[in-house]
Amino acid sequence: MGENAGVSNPYAPPEDRPRTPDGAPTDAPRAHDGPSWPPPMPRPPVPVAPERQPPDPEGSARALGLTRLFGVLILGSVLVATLPLPWQAAAFLFAVPAVVVGIRALVVAVRARTRGLVPLLATGGVVALLWTLFLATLVIQWPAVLERQECLEGALTVTATSACETQYQEHVDRIGDSLRERSTGS
Repeated sequence: MGENAGVSNPYAPPEDRPRTPDGAPTDAPRAHDGPSWPPPMPRPPVPVAPERQPPDPEGSARALGLTRLFGVLILGSVLVATLPLPWQAAAFLFAVPAVVVGIRALVVAVRARTRGLVPLLATGGVVALLWTLFLATLVIQWPAVLERQECLEGALTVTATSACETQYQEHVDRIGDSLRERSTGS
């Protein structure tokens, strides 16, 4: 022990280490008096998120009622579309008000801060709009669809069914040609 008396043991507990007059260990890191490099960067201000306001109970109830009506109108439209012609045309009469009610329900839900209904109504509104466009093409092609349905009712063989489909496709092509002519103004 006599040889190593002046050397402190770095693995010894802190009580055995030599200390300075102020009580700090001699091998403790010391604060630098001069400036550090690189200089510390100023911290950007932390944005404060506005507090979320709670949903409006009256507006939420109104949005929920409109959502139910929207669902009933879409369901009615889909069910009526499964009926044979001429009853399928009534599906369009359900689909148009469904789009209007869906948009209105979306606006009410956003204003009422009803976060759960907004994505549901936005998706439902897009689907309802696409469904309405599909039904509009059905109405535009009404004569061809009616003729096809009557032809298929009497078709008993694969050849007769194929003939009905060919006749339907030719009729749809004629309708498309006439619409293109009207749009170009020729």
